[in-house]
Amino acid sequence: MKIAIVDDDPKDIKNLSQIIADSFHNKGYEVKLIDSFLSGEEFLHIWQPEMYDIVILDMFMYELSGVDVAKKMREADNSVKLVFCTTSNDFASESYSVNASYYLRKPIDTKGVQSMIERINSIEHELVRFITLSDGQRLILRNIIYTEYYNHTIFIYNKIGESIKSRITQAEFAELVLDFPYLYACGKGFIVNLYEIVGRDKDVFLMSNGSRVPISRRRAKEISDTYTNFLFNRMREEMND
Repeated sequence: MKIAIVDDDPKDIKNLSQIIADSFHNKGYEVKLIDSFLSGEEFLHIWQPEMYDIVILDMFMYELSGVDVAKKMREADNSVKLVFCTTSNDFASESYSVNASYYLRKPIDTKGVQSMIERINSIEHELVRFITLSDGQRLILRNIIYTEYYNHTIFIYNKIGESIKSRITQAEFAELVLDFPYLYACGKGFIVNLYEIVGRDKDVFLMSNGSRVPISRRRAKEISDTYTNFLFNRMREEMND
């Protein structure tokens, strides 16, 4: 396990480094290194994709905030696990666009870090959950950004690899995936992964790959409420861990 801590408070870095080393060891994980950085600029100057397994970012730093740093990282690396340290819940929703794995509340203690490890492990299991389509193709559900039904074919746009297409009806595909609460039918022929929405512009969702997915105008309030509840529940679960 390779971990980086980015925080402008040396005391917080020292405390967190010790707790992380002890907690991961007690959980049976080998920590190969823990690097520390006193600013987002210092970290980004040396950082490269796949350099670390986990990057822990202070939400509030002098120049670049933790969210600013995370957004720059996500331009090149979608797999590194991002954890935010924060004294307040007020800005947690800003970090959803970078798919954060956890939020550590300051002052940080052993219980918080242990909960972080457990959450990251549960995410690992969720990230590999798949279904098998009728044509035999395996589809990892959390890799979906959105799907579109056109001309008797489902087109599945993924975070990893090329898009997939399968000759299946929308109803058959919906039956396979809509039991998973983060996959949601937002318009005729479209299903989105709520985790992959980065914003909204009137009657479209802005997705993590830059696509714009239309929202049913007739169901606009229902869709807006569903997405708001998803964000609220996600934040509440993470903050209560």
